[in-house]
Amino acid sequence: MKQILAIFTKDARRFWPEILVSFALLLAFVFVYPNEWRGTEALGVYAYRSFLGANSPMGFLANAIVVLIPISWWILIARLIHGERLVGDTQFWLTRPYEWPKFLAAKLLFIAVFICLPLLLAQSILLADAGFNPFFYLPGLLYNLILCAGIFILPLAAVSTVTTGFGRMTLILLGVVVFIAGVALLITELPSDTSGTVSGPLGDSLSFILLACGCAAVVLVQFAIRKVRVAWMILAGLALLMTTGAFLDPDERFVEHSYPSEGFGNQAPVQISSYAPDASIQPSINGTRDKGLLEITIPVHVLGVAEGHAVILTAFKATIDAAGQARWESPWQVVYNETHMPGNSDSWLRFRIRRAVYDRLKSTPVTLHLSFAVDDTQAAGSSSIPMTASDFSVPDFGICTPQAYSWLRRNPEITGISCRSAMRHPHLTYVTAQWTDGSCSDLDPEKTLGTAWTGSLDSDPAEFGITSVWTLPLTFSNNWGNRRGGDIALPRHFCPGSPITFTAYNRVARGQVGLTIQDFHIPEMAVGDVYLMQMK
Repeated sequence: MKQILAIFTKDARRFWPEILVSFALLLAFVFVYPNEWRGTEALGVYAYRSFLGANSPMGFLANAIVVLIPISWWILIARLIHGERLVGDTQFWLTRPYEWPKFLAAKLLFIAVFICLPLLLAQSILLADAGFNPFFYLPGLLYNLILCAGIFILPLAAVSTVTTGFGRMTLILLGVVVFIAGVALLITELPSDTSGTVSGPLGDSLSFILLACGCAAVVLVQFAIRKVRVAWMILAGLALLMTTGAFLDPDERFVEHSYPSEGFGNQAPVQISSYAPDASIQPSINGTRDKGLLEITIPVHVLGVAEGHAVILTAFKATIDAAGQARWESPWQVVYNETHMPGNSDSWLRFRIRRAVYDRLKSTPVTLHLSFAVDDTQAAGSSSIPMTASDFSVPDFGICTPQAYSWLRRNPEITGISCRSAMRHPHLTYVTAQWTDGSCSDLDPEKTLGTAWTGSLDSDPAEFGITSVWTLPLTFSNNWGNRRGGDIALPRHFCPGSPITFTAYNRVARGQVGLTIQDFHIPEMAVGDVYLMQMK
């Protein structure tokens, strides 16, 4: 223990300028980042709102500091490890009686004291400033610290152990960035039916485990035996495994496993039907920026959702069968903002197809089968809270603040709501409120329902990020009033005391729902399409 403390003390004295810079950035982060939500507190004051808020100069500064903090860690970790570099055999420290486990423990203690602990304190201060109890969110704080260690600290430490100085380390990191960009570009150039577009927990978890374990192995190898070739082989194998995972897309298999075709049995929570042959809205096809890809849009009807439930179309894939020709199947593709409640609703689904496949199939009727990965959710409880002119707390959701602008009116009116949550975005929640077109002083003002979905079904205690407070403006429907006569259309507003209802939804089942369209004719490309003209 004495040797560990001696090395730790020596490093702290030697690298105090780098430590101070890292501390200064965290301190600035704690003071500046709360402007992300403080900008909504001055209702109707333009000068204040133009200086604070997420889109203001102070908001830009806050986001810039979020980027600078990992850079300060990069410099600090590089200086720490390069101070007694592990590459070569001419370093002075080799003549000292250092035991590598204690040597490594001293470096880890330095990182824990001067990087991890300050980050934990900064995030706790942000939680307290935002109105949350940091002790209640301690599991989330520790979970996020593990994510930061695996994504930032371990990779930086691993690259530092196989390089001789900051310049070489910078070149290696730039090479990694170029490599990642090249892999991403190659994936986008592949045919759409050979690479998926679903991003889910399996691929993210596997990538994190591979990255953390691979980088930890490099650090151990270098401190224990200082075999640079072995360390580089581990890094090369790690790059190969992660690249392979990017091409194989494990989340394709995750969707098939987590959303089984028999998941709902004989009673599907939703019915999805195709468009009517005589409907005004029909399937269409358009070009894309990639001259070899076309995008087909299919209108569908969604109905049959039970009362108290909401159905989420999470992903879908398309399969085309043509008589006497090979079967074509798209990958699973993410569907965004497709939450359906009781009643009938319409949806438009888009999938991409290679131009060569389109040319082969467009002249003959085909059978189109759409498979939907569906989450069935049920209302688990609601809270109704009267609108106030200041912050109000929503149980198991977060803290919300009304937003108001004058909008050519003499008196500011509440035209929106912005909320903040601790450690992660809140659980899936349906928010309803009553918009008002007229004056709130009327005895019976005209009311219009506004609705908004926010949150997700993820159950992790925290989302990866430098911040511990997440802001989310609620985007309500029907937020603009009707234009009457020669009047200017103005945004609707909320009246003080008007109830706002927050209803949480929990997943109760998930599976697949299918739709088959017989004798489907792939639509012709619209005449004059700009991308079609480019292809010819």
